[in-house]
Amino acid sequence: MGWTLSTEDLSKWVRQCFECPLVGQVKKNVLPGLEAFGGPAGLCVKLQTASNTGIPSTEVKARREHFGSNYVEPEPPETIWMMAWNALQDPCLIFLCFAALVSFLVGMAGPAGSLEWLEGVAILCAVGVVVTVSAVNDYQKEQQFRALNAVKEDVSVTVIRDSKKTKVSTHDIVVGDVVLLSTGDMVCADGVVFDHNDLGLSEAMLTGESVIKRKGMFDIQDSDSDEAALKVGPALFAGTFVQEGEGRMIVLAVGQNTYQGLMEEKMKEDESEKSVLQKKLDDMTDLITKVGAGAGVLTVAVLLVRFALAFYQGACCKEAWDHSVHWVEALRFLVVGVTVFVVAVPEGLPLAVT
Repeated sequence: MGWTLSTEDLSKWVRQCFECPLVGQVKKNVLPGLEAFGGPAGLCVKLQTASNTGIPSTEVKARREHFGSNYVEPEPPETIWMMAWNALQDPCLIFLCFAALVSFLVGMAGPAGSLEWLEGVAILCAVGVVVTVSAVNDYQKEQQFRALNAVKEDVSVTVIRDSKKTKVSTHDIVVGDVVLLSTGDMVCADGVVFDHNDLGLSEAMLTGESVIKRKGMFDIQDSDSDEAALKVGPALFAGTFVQEGEGRMIVLAVGQNTYQGLMEEKMKEDESEKSVLQKKLDDMTDLITKVGAGAGVLTVAVLLVRFALAFYQGACCKEAWDHSVHWVEALRFLVVGVTVFVVAVPEGLPLAVT
């Protein structure tokens, strides 16, 4: 096909429309780009479309291959095994496993026929139950969330193709499509408005502002200051909602090439950065963890000193050193210290972050 505009050119111009809300910025950055396209009429010619006839349905596949798809493939979900592994990274569970191992060894080193080793096995079983329930619960929530998202995103819109109105899925929208908009509709792609009747949109999803943005061809008066906010603009952005009026939009960017898609990609790159609240909660958790660890170490130290004094004074279980008795007692002190630490670490505080 003879399309003379690239995906990058169209996406860049739409992005400039969003990032240039002032009259002076529009004059400097946006209008030259529109003039390079040949104005609204030139856009139609270069995209081989028209507001009253749309595109031929036979070109949909070729346009999707050239300009991109409006369907963004979601990232593959974590496997249930990976979720179980992530659940096992909890410091409390790690130390519980350590305590279970110590308890098991102490029990095995005890008198013949003793069942004290069952305590360690019971702790490991409890950890296994916690990890399994957590992983299964997270996996089910992830599947339900994805199913709801798929239903929410796959809605029907009215377009003009082959000079006829037809209903298509938002996933099937391509660059050059003429989309009919009315009150309550969500804009499914980035584009430029042509025919319109008092069209007003809410861009709160992108800007956080609840004011209605009027849409139409640029309305810049000679008396307008360069620092004044643009009153009317032609660009429509994916994810925004029609609050008033109706109109027709010619699609210029779809999927990841929309302003919304670019922002989502940027947010994925910044996901590793934590918020101020998350950092403060992490610092508090680290502080309490250190205090708990210190309390555990102090407890073990006190018990060992007490044990040493009792042995020195002959008030211990046996006067002569017996590995099977005295080392078991020392290991019990270690179990007590680990227990103090596990109890001291707040379980609910890290969850507050999520």
